Amino acid sequence: MRRWSRRDRITLPERVTALQEAVAVGGKRLPPDLAETVQVVVDRAGERRQLSVEHTVVALAGATGSGKSTLFNRIAGMEVSVVGVRRPTTSDPLAIVWGTQGVIPLLDWLQVPPRHRVARESVLDSGEGDELDGLVLLDLPDHDSTQRTHRDTVDRLVEMVDLFVWILDPQKYADAALHERYLRPLASHQAVTVIVLNQIDRLTRADVVECVTDLRGLLDDDGLDEVPVVALSAATGDGVDTLVDLIRTAVTKRRAVDERIEADIRMTAELVASAVGDGAPGTVGADERRRLASAVAEASGADVVATAAGRSYLQRARAATGWPVTRWLGRLRRDPLAKLGVKVRSSSLLPGGSGPGAVGAESGARITLPVTTPVQRSRSDAAVRAYGDAAAGTLPAAWRDAVRSVATSSGERLSDELDRRVAGTDFGISTRPRWWRLFNALQWLSLLTAAAGVLWLLALAGTSFLRFDVAEPSVGGIPVPTVLLAGGLVLGVLLGVAGLWAARRGSRRQEERVRGQLRDLIDGVAGEVVVDPVDAELSKYRAFKTALDRARS
Repeated sequence: MRRWSRRDRITLPERVTALQEAVAVGGKRLPPDLAETVQVVVDRAGERRQLSVEHTVVALAGATGSGKSTLFNRIAGMEVSVVGVRRPTTSDPLAIVWGTQGVIPLLDWLQVPPRHRVARESVLDSGEGDELDGLVLLDLPDHDSTQRTHRDTVDRLVEMVDLFVWILDPQKYADAALHERYLRPLASHQAVTVIVLNQIDRLTRADVVECVTDLRGLLDDDGLDEVPVVALSAATGDGVDTLVDLIRTAVTKRRAVDERIEADIRMTAELVASAVGDGAPGTVGADERRRLASAVAEASGADVVATAAGRSYLQRARAATGWPVTRWLGRLRRDPLAKLGVKVRSSSLLPGGSGPGAVGAESGARITLPVTTPVQRSRSDAAVRAYGDAAAGTLPAAWRDAVRSVATSSGERLSDELDRRVAGTDFGISTRPRWWRLFNALQWLSLLTAAAGVLWLLALAGTSFLRFDVAEPSVGGIPVPTVLLAGGLVLGVLLGVAGLWAARRGSRRQEERVRGQLRDLIDGVAGEVVVDPVDAELSKYRAFKTALDRARS
């Protein structure tokens, strides 16, 4: 068994603060009237400690005929009377005080009328100090009175006194209403509760043992297994000293006030825990986040855009590096990105790229995702809800609904935020690789070479037609014009084949790069818009549980 050190113990102020923190974090997730109940308990605790910690308020409570007044006078050691009335018949309690200094504000708070306050001298005839100095003993109205005001007074003071002394008699100690309404709720207040079985002078010794044993069993069933049971007779005084010793110990230790407040705080914390219920968050880690990002990416058309970006690269590469005579035909084809409804924005266009669907040339060009269809939006929302459900796990209903609500509301913002972030990101799709310029220059060189050969051959044909004798230079027996024409054509074909290979390779790289960028961006947006708010809600629950467990420990 673990040995508890002083550092493990929580002080009363820390316990109160923990309960307040739990309720503050719980907020709207708690029943509406619960926060008010907690505040009443906390306020009452603060008021009680500010009034007087040097006085211990002990209340004698019981049913009609249980002998409270007789026991009250026996403990006081005098017949208490107020303005000639032996026992107040109103709904107000009667108080006798040992040591009156600073007690008036406390009695006012307890709403004990001045005419029902009796001062008991704290110095006895012998001149010795009374160990009961600081005791405020209350005689409460009957809790089973037919007058509603009497019962209301008992209910009010039960929540305010420091030590309860419940007076039972052999005939009514098993009364179900007493146990259900008053004793069972005190299970968390055992340190400040005493049960008295009065009128034992009417029983035989064997009957006393039997009644005490039976009462002990009933109290155990009520959760009051640590509460002391004192059998006494207020009429004869038998056993009263035992009760007085218990009261004297409480008064001398000056701990009853804090023990009562501590019990109230623990009970209220248990009330909060019971109202919220048990449960635990689900396990959501990297795998769940990847599934969320993958589903959102698929629903947003990111993979389709990446494929179109690769094809767009291929088309633009062919337009930039193809045979100059035929490359213009490619500009008549619509850009693959434009076919998806994806806008590629830029302040300028590729040279000669003013045709339909032409793609921006500057590195600052931006793309936007295609408009999602209702089916795609539904898939994205379903993925977000699934993440919220997984995160909620078996949390209590209010917290589970809160986590799901956060996930749902985040999912509604996801599409807009994703569009904004994509539109604000440069994916480099309009960047022109340097090899395009090299191939373009070589293609024009090959075209000019072939054109020079053609022009030369045409000139030679003209001179032959006019019967001019012009010398024809040759290389290896082949006329130079023919070499120029053939060389230009062969170079153009070779450049076309090499350029197509390089363009397709670049297209694949472009597709994978854009896909990776989009995936990373979607993962980041999903993390910020969905995962982080859900994690924040789960963190609030953990903080709530930590504070609540600390308050009820």
